[in-house]
Amino acid sequence: MNYDLYDDNGFVANEPLVAFTVTSYPNCYNQEAWNYRCFNVITDTHSNSWFRAPGTLEAISSTEEVMERISYELGMDPLQVRLNNLDRTKYSDFDEMVNTLIADSDYNERRIAVNQFNEENRWKKRGLRFTLMKWSSSTPLFLNITMSVFHADGSVAITHGGIEMGQGINTKAIQVCAYFLKIPLNKIFIKPNTTFLNPNNYPTAASLGSQNVQIGVQRCCEQLLARLDPIKETMTNPTWEELIAKAFLQGVNLQANAFTDASDIHNFDVYGVTLAEVEVDVLTGQFQIIRVDLLEDVGRSVNPDIDIGQVEGAFIMGVGYFTSEETVFDRNTGELLTDRTWNYFVPGGTDIPQDLRIYFRKKSYSNDAILGSKLTSEPATCMGVVIPFALREAITSSRLESGFPSKNWFNIDGPYTVEKIGLACETKLEEFKFY
Repeated sequence: MNYDLYDDNGFVANEPLVAFTVTSYPNCYNQEAWNYRCFNVITDTHSNSWFRAPGTLEAISSTEEVMERISYELGMDPLQVRLNNLDRTKYSDFDEMVNTLIADSDYNERRIAVNQFNEENRWKKRGLRFTLMKWSSSTPLFLNITMSVFHADGSVAITHGGIEMGQGINTKAIQVCAYFLKIPLNKIFIKPNTTFLNPNNYPTAASLGSQNVQIGVQRCCEQLLARLDPIKETMTNPTWEELIAKAFLQGVNLQANAFTDASDIHNFDVYGVTLAEVEVDVLTGQFQIIRVDLLEDVGRSVNPDIDIGQVEGAFIMGVGYFTSEETVFDRNTGELLTDRTWNYFVPGGTDIPQDLRIYFRKKSYSNDAILGSKLTSEPATCMGVVIPFALREAITSSRLESGFPSKNWFNIDGPYTVEKIGLACETKLEEFKFY
């Protein structure tokens, strides 16, 4: 296969995506028979910037669409096509994860039910599709972390170079601190950061902020404990407050600093398997996401509540990218026409799957340095591509009844909007009649 992928930077290459695209394009598949090229493209549109899963999202979804097209044109089961091409020398974990999700989602029974539904209904069609994801983590992230203990009450203040943007980085920092110092959570506080307190930080990106802050907090705790242990040995079961008070009187430094750098790269892969079921109204192009089952390998989660929320949010963001968030330009002036909420649609409450089930892979562990955890904030964005695949099956079922062979591939450029779904069905005028 000759595989060319073009990254649209807009009118200037502000934040080129090629580095991420090149490392992600094969996803979890054996690419020995692939000739791959990636191009930075300049177009007469606004400059594009990184957002969530930059480059990775486009590379993984493109490769998944290749697998989908193969399955249609050869008339094969799309899941089997993926498993046939799986690189088992590196990613054999997918066999177990796919089998787990097939069982947990009742896939075989639902496959029969969807087929039956499509046979019995003309103007509403359903689709049921899988997608696979392999997300690599090998980017260095420089972060500065400072921890201070107040001698009067033993309270702990932490400042770090990460940015809390809703991903729970502060909560995880407090949890790790409480775990190593063996003190209550309410004794620990995250303080506002400045470049004076914590200089030389990389951007909070690639889901690595939480990971490296955890590493830095752990190191700060280990420094403090190493200073406190000799004093603790002279006391009988002291409380944390008593230990800190005595350490202060003896002139112990109660502040610690840690810095994570390129040596803190932890090479591991985040795996994901997703199954989505959708229903399309052929007459209007509208659709509903009936159910999504998403299994992700998050390692040993430091905080399952946060990680579930991150997976849910990332997935829905991907759903918006692939279904409703369309950018339209005036071809004569280059003006962006979809520049407000009246015509640029992010996912809303009714776009969330009616039944959304998030599973974490059991008995997974990365390494001791990051407490066995893995990244969660960005990878699931890539699995949002499962929705257009499910929509395509529903559209294909309708097209088949209109006389279009199911093996004929049809293109839908950009997100699967209501308009594009309706047009792709290509319902013939003579079909609109009463019986």
